[in-house]
Amino acid sequence: MKKNRRIHLIAGILCLLAAGLAIGFWSTRQKAEPLDLSSMDASVPLAEFHGETICAGDVAHTIRNGVAIGQPEQTAEEALREMLQNMVLYEEAVRLGYGATQSEMDAFMDNSKQTYASPEGKAMVDQYCEQAGLTVDEYFTVLEEQLPRTIARQKLLDAVGKQYCDEHGLTFTKVNPPQEMLDARDAYVAQLFAQAEGDITYYEIKD
Repeated sequence: MKKNRRIHLIAGILCLLAAGLAIGFWSTRQKAEPLDLSSMDASVPLAEFHGETICAGDVAHTIRNGVAIGQPEQTAEEALREMLQNMVLYEEAVRLGYGATQSEMDAFMDNSKQTYASPEGKAMVDQYCEQAGLTVDEYFTVLEEQLPRTIARQKLLDAVGKQYCDEHGLTFTKVNPPQEMLDARDAYVAQLFAQAEGDITYYEIKD
């Protein structure tokens, strides 16, 4: 893949590994009391990865965003893990040369604004903004700020999926992709996260 080391995916074995890693992660985290964000100041640090800190307010915001787009409400632990996983995935994407280009970000923003110009797109974004407590201008500002990370992560995941399909005689597609490819891609992410666990600091919450 590109000029860096190949990403090796082994079907079946990695899928089992992903399940085992998930169980291991939660059994470790569940030794502590569940995180109660309602009793925490937004600035309380929860975890850190390579100098980037995630605070209680960041996790609460992630949970609200998920609900706003129709996802089941996450626990604080689930949201924190998702945020850390995204940080690890982004760092690996940049390392492997999948950083977002300015033209990719410009095209994404242009497409997003064209979507908002349609009645269906406007209704969808307006509903999201209402539930997330954002103005439309704030929505597009946040969207643009997150683009480098969002695009880089997706480029890496697409590359992983395409390689898996090429190696297993499947057709790579972003629309209704093969479940086997999705499972292998999830396993890759789980393995990557497990390898980064030693670099993650979880802060103890004091009463």
